[in-house]
Amino acid sequence: MNQQTKMVAALVAFFVLAGGATYVIVKRSGEEETQVADQNLPTLPEVDRDAITELTVTRPAQEEGGSPETVKLVKRGETWFVVEPIEAEADSSAVDTALSRLAELELTGIAATNPDNHERLEVSDDKAILVTAKAGDETVITLRIGAYRGRSTMARLEGDDRVLALRGSIKFAFNKALKDWRNKKILDEAPEEVVAIRFENTNGAFSFLRGGEGAWTQAEGETPIERFGSTRVQSLVSSLANMRAVDFAAADVDHSAAGFDEPTGTVTLEIREGEAPAPEPAEEGAEPAPAPAAPTRTVRLQIGGSREGNEHYVRVEGDETIYVVSQYLADRARPAMDAFQEAEPGSEPEPPPEMPPGLGGPGGGLGGPGGGQIPPELMEQIQRQLQAASMM
Repeated sequence: MNQQTKMVAALVAFFVLAGGATYVIVKRSGEEETQVADQNLPTLPEVDRDAITELTVTRPAQEEGGSPETVKLVKRGETWFVVEPIEAEADSSAVDTALSRLAELELTGIAATNPDNHERLEVSDDKAILVTAKAGDETVITLRIGAYRGRSTMARLEGDDRVLALRGSIKFAFNKALKDWRNKKILDEAPEEVVAIRFENTNGAFSFLRGGEGAWTQAEGETPIERFGSTRVQSLVSSLANMRAVDFAAADVDHSAAGFDEPTGTVTLEIREGEAPAPEPAEEGAEPAPAPAAPTRTVRLQIGGSREGNEHYVRVEGDETIYVVSQYLADRARPAMDAFQEAEPGSEPEPPPEMPPGLGGPGGGLGGPGGGQIPPELMEQIQRQLQAASMM
């Protein structure tokens, strides 16, 4: 330990024992880590996440010459909605993460007091992510969120030039495009409740029914499929019953432009709702009546044209929302006959299907919230920890 390091350690010990200051480590490019002390720390507003009814997030322009992006979310009853710049149901997981980060803010110190540092620490008005949370008409907190430095997130409270160091990484919870605040669920059904399914596309038409034991069979009148595999149908049902979008159509893309005048595929699902009614007792000597079927409802998916070659537009009949899905999922909704066939005996086993982006496939990886890439600030934190570990 050199003399300078010993002196820093001694000063830290002195102030800790005296109980007179709070410290935060700030690391500047090309400089050693330094200690910054401040005895007059601000008090962070207490955020009761359950009381928040409105959240507004403004991201700075993402490209040169661009404009800031503002998304406003409002809680109606127990459900969150995007209300600006469009009206849509919000992604409950994204909102939950954002509210949790606000409720768990922990101040570790003051990183800077001079406004000249705002630009460098990305808390200036043109670089920070501006977050405002309200409970009814009352503004609970307005926070400018900046860079990740020294295991802390740089931030500023409204009307305060001091740069706060908040423990951990919180920027990822707010650094989202509009599409990532929206609910990407196209269908959210229990696969075991799907009792019938029909595929129609340029490869043909295929109908299947779920039997009493849960196994799938071809519907009556269908051309028999050689080496038919019930589990193949179940795999497709599981994919489609929980279908998720990767994006949404642009505002200027209507149903015709998305290709729904002549869909490239249609999937019809019959979904059981509740239990079958009890059968009527048969009269003495009469044949028992067939057991009544459980009530069902019909959901129909349409697959439209392609977007940029490897994504496709999808809609649910009766819903005006136009979703965008991966090529992988679009192909699952437009199967050919071989999708329902088991491999020929003695043949090489088929490789597993290519996973879509965000689930381990090309350009994917398990990534961060919502199946996207790991947030840069989290990646930076991981890299710092690995570097620190390598030096031990």
